Amino acid sequence: MDFASGEAIVGQMIRKFIRALGLRIAQTIGTRVKDFPSGRSLGRALVIPWRGKIHVIGLDVAVRHCAVRPTFQPQKRLTYWKQEIVFTEHPPPDFSNIRKTERPGPSEITDD
Repeated sequence: MDFASGEAIVGQMIRKFIRALGLRIAQTIGTRVKDFPSGRSLGRALVIPWRGKIHVIGLDVAVRHCAVRPTFQPQKRLTYWKQEIVFTEHPPPDFSNIRKTERPGPSEITDD
């Protein structure tokens, strides 16, 4: 009987449980994230700036089906030493349907 695969499954289950517990804690004690232009609430998350990056932990974007991106808040006076970061929903892609602009396939070409 092979116990290695059973140990791997148990280890994977423990990791998933710890991840779910950490996300639940982040969503409970995290700050409210709002969409800046509309003011609509996007959820709760921990926002951690670290090594020049912004880590957003616990924001459940799967429920809202939208991507969130950080942007700098517009300022009346340019002061680069203190800029506030706000979050906005990523706009849907606006490119045209590529199938309509491509050349026709071999079965669609007529022999005129």
